[in-house]
Amino acid sequence: MLLKLAFIGFGNVARAFSRVLAERRSTLSGKYDLEVKTTAIATANHGCVLSTGGLDLVKAAELSEQGGSLATLADSLPVSNPLELIERCDADVLFETTTLNIVDAQPGLDHIRAALNRGIQVVTANKGPIAFAYDELKSLAAKNSRCFFFEGTVMDGAPVFNLVSQCLPATRVLGFSGILNSTSNLILTEMESGMSFEDALAEAQSRGIAEANADYDIDGWDAAVKAVVLSNVLIGGYVHPSHVARQGIRSVTANDLSAAARFGKSIRQIARSTRTSEGKIKITVTVEEVPVTSALGSVRGTSNVLLLETDLMGEIGIVENDPGVQQTAYALLSDLLRIREGLDSRH
Repeated sequence: MLLKLAFIGFGNVARAFSRVLAERRSTLSGKYDLEVKTTAIATANHGCVLSTGGLDLVKAAELSEQGGSLATLADSLPVSNPLELIERCDADVLFETTTLNIVDAQPGLDHIRAALNRGIQVVTANKGPIAFAYDELKSLAAKNSRCFFFEGTVMDGAPVFNLVSQCLPATRVLGFSGILNSTSNLILTEMESGMSFEDALAEAQSRGIAEANADYDIDGWDAAVKAVVLSNVLIGGYVHPSHVARQGIRSVTANDLSAAARFGKSIRQIARSTRTSEGKIKITVTVEEVPVTSALGSVRGTSNVLLLETDLMGEIGIVENDPGVQQTAYALLSDLLRIREGLDSRH
């Protein structure tokens, strides 16, 4: 089966994904009967292009990294903007990986709406549209009989949403706690080892894991938006990111970390979601002291952990050790393969 792909946003994650597709070409063809062809790419700084014959994804990644224009790719036709590209592209699946906007989730939200309205399957790693408009987008996908997947929005490539939907049938998620932001966790654990806040942040940025606006990580917005996504998708909430009680890590000092360590504690930024006695969902992102030996206190570096509280299975933990962009790229691949599997089941 041939699937034609389009990309809106071509940053670290999309470029890593392009290389995964190239590296796994024989596996995708032999094991999954899947061939792919890229027919459109839209970037913020390197142009937007369409193609009928297919674009060289790896070459596109190299051009983007070198500051070149995608219009120099063979068989490319420039277009003016991403929405025009979505309207004109010949694609089966759109990958939307633009950066998080905590104000209104734009322009990613409009990109996903436009693609679903055109009957294009959508995969996104952009958590904003899920946090701001999950029910709308889910309904739009169902109305147009199209897939809308977003495994890469929380915990990179770790199977969070797939775990609940595919492996925990008839089980309700009642709440959760977790360390969801790799940048903040890396900064805190590097500071425990004597590194300055500024140097630890620079380390996160050099690894490509920090948000384009690192304030989103440091001030707790990234964790808050992820907690909203988890709550609205897994628990069935209707929470807006602005309603989350949020605390960042800017005020944490080396002395605070040393003092906590003397009592066997770690300081971590922890997201929590619970349902109140009135039936409402309460989400918090706070800086807490937790035992070093606990699931939350033992997670170091870029690692994440999510503890799901369920009605039938009790507490289930998911740990992702030292993820990077490769893991988020894998999430795009796993969602693509779910689409491939779903297309088979329709016949």
